[in-house]
Amino acid sequence: MDNIELIIFHDERVVPHNWLYHSFILCKCQDFPVLHNDLTKAKDEASCRKDKRIHFSKLTSGSNGSHRTKTAVKWVELFKDEIYVYTWFYLFGINTSRVDYEFFGSHSDGGRRDYRIYNRFFEIGLFSACRYFFDAARQKVEISRIISERRDLKKDDPFLSYAPYKVNRKGSNVTIKSKCIIPVAGDLSREHDYPEYVDAINFVDVLMGAFCQCLDYTSQKNGCMEVASKIYPLCNKLSEKPYNKNSRYYKRCAMSFFPKKLHSKSEIMSCGIIPPHDQFYVRRQLRLLQPECLPGFEEVVK
Repeated sequence: MDNIELIIFHDERVVPHNWLYHSFILCKCQDFPVLHNDLTKAKDEASCRKDKRIHFSKLTSGSNGSHRTKTAVKWVELFKDEIYVYTWFYLFGINTSRVDYEFFGSHSDGGRRDYRIYNRFFEIGLFSACRYFFDAARQKVEISRIISERRDLKKDDPFLSYAPYKVNRKGSNVTIKSKCIIPVAGDLSREHDYPEYVDAINFVDVLMGAFCQCLDYTSQKNGCMEVASKIYPLCNKLSEKPYNKNSRYYKRCAMSFFPKKLHSKSEIMSCGIIPPHDQFYVRRQLRLLQPECLPGFEEVVK
C-alpha cells in the first residue's frame, strides 16, 4: 500500500440562511515548498507586497487597479494551469435551510448547536475529500497537519481537536498524526508562529470565494466578479460532468453538496453516524451568469 503524507489547508464561507461551505487544499508535505514558492512568485509578479492579505470578499477593484486582485487572478490561473497537478481542491457545501437543527441540539442550546453543525460537517468534508481523491484499497493517507484560518472560538468549542479524534476512530485508510488543528491568521502581521502558511490560507480563501461566487453570485464587486469569471468554466465542468475521467481535473478538483432534501431528526438517527450517500449531489445552477435569480437561490438539477 502506498503511503501519502499530506498537509491540508482549510477555510470556510457562510451565505446566511442558505449555505455553509468548507473548502480544503490537500498537498503532499514534500510538495508544500513548491506551492509556497509558486504563490509567492505570483504575488511578486503582481507587484503585491508580501505582507498584503488576499481576501476574496475584499477584492473591490479590478486587477488593473488593485495588486491584491491581480494576485488573486494570477493564483486562480496558476491553479488551473499548474498547481492542480500537485494539489487537490475540494469544496463541500451544506444547504443549511435543509438541515434539521434539532438534531444538533435545542434552540436554547444556542452557540453549542452552531458549532456542532460546523464541526460535524468539517469532519465530513475533510474525510470525504480524502476518500474521494485517494484509493482506500491502495493508498494509506497520513495527514501530518491541518491548517485552518484562525477565528474566535468559544471556550467549549472542540473544533481544534474534534475532527482528528473522529477521523482516527474510523479505522480507515485515513489517519491524522496531529491531535489538534493548527489555527493560522490570514494576515501576515498577525501570524508569528507559522508565517509560511499564510499565503496558502489566503489561496484557499480565494479559490473557495471564486467557486462560491459562481454558485451563489453574492457580490457585484469588480474584483470578485473578475476572479470568479476565471474559474467559471471549471466550476461549470465540475457541476455538469463531475466524473469525466478524460478531464485533467478528474480526482484533482471536486465539489459536493448536502443534503438534497430536509430530513427529520428521526430519519437522521436511523442512518447512524454516516450521512446517506444519496443525499450528496454535485449539480447546481450557477448563478453568476443568471443575475435574474434572487440572492441565495439554488436548484438541484436532476
